[in-house]
Amino acid sequence: MKTRLLRIACGLLLTLALTGCAGAEAIVLPDAAEVTAVRVTAGDAVTLRTDRAWIEGFLQQAAEAVSTGGESVQDAPDQPGAVRVELGTGEPPDWSVLYVYEADGACCLEQPYAGIYQGDEALWTFLASGAVPEGRDPR
Repeated sequence: MKTRLLRIACGLLLTLALTGCAGAEAIVLPDAAEVTAVRVTAGDAVTLRTDRAWIEGFLQQAAEAVSTGGESVQDAPDQPGAVRVELGTGEPPDWSVLYVYEADGACCLEQPYAGIYQGDEALWTFLASGAVPEGRDPR
C-alpha cells in the first residue's frame, strides 16, 4: 500500500514538474466577443477598427503568440516604430494596450508589465492592411 502511494505521489510530482516546464505563460487577451473596437496607432496615424471579422482575426493571430520569457518593465517598449494596439471592451470602451514591433527579425507583442511574446508574420497583415507598418523592418 505504501509503495503504491509512493508511486502515485512520484507520478504526480513528475507530471507537475513537466507541466511547469512545458511552456511559459500565454498572452492574456479579452474574449473576442467582448472587444467592441481596436484602435491601432502607428506613428501619427490612428485607425479605429470595429469590424467583427477583423477583430476576431487579429485576436486569433495574437493568441497564438508564445512567450519569449522576456519581461515588460515599462509603459511602452523602447523599440522604435512600435505599433500601439488598444483593445476596447464594453460601452464606452475600456482600453487595454499591447504593442507590436519587429525585433531581430521577429514579430513581437508586448503587454506592458505582463510580458513579451513572439507572434506570427500574419499579425503584420492584420495591422498593415497591405502596407508595411512603421515598426516593420522592410528587408
